[in-house]
Amino acid sequence: MVELVLIVHFIIIVFVIVGFPVGLIIDSLLFRIIHVTTLAGIALLMVLDIPCPLTILEETLRQAPVYEGSFIGSWLNRIIYLEDFDASFVPYLAVGFLVLTVSSFFWRPVKRHHKGRS
Repeated sequence: MVELVLIVHFIIIVFVIVGFPVGLIIDSLLFRIIHVTTLAGIALLMVLDIPCPLTILEETLRQAPVYEGSFIGSWLNRIIYLEDFDASFVPYLAVGFLVLTVSSFFWRPVKRHHKGRS
């Protein structure tokens, strides 16, 4: 179960990072709104120093007696939590990325596709 939470956590991280250029390419308003909302929630948690709910769930599940040494779990844990890395600047990075993403709505607005027009 811990591995499942780590996989979901990893997918969300990839969505936040890769979602910015993908949103600009596919030009979908709904996709970009979901992306910026997700990023805003994550940045808010970081700025307010509130632990991520997925991290809390993962730690709670690790308290349960489970087997040790999952390959996927250990690598995802290293990637997600950046072991041996001073992450004190990450909230600033998240807010900066949020500002960039929000500003993209102005410098690269979604094109309106009208049906029935050639």
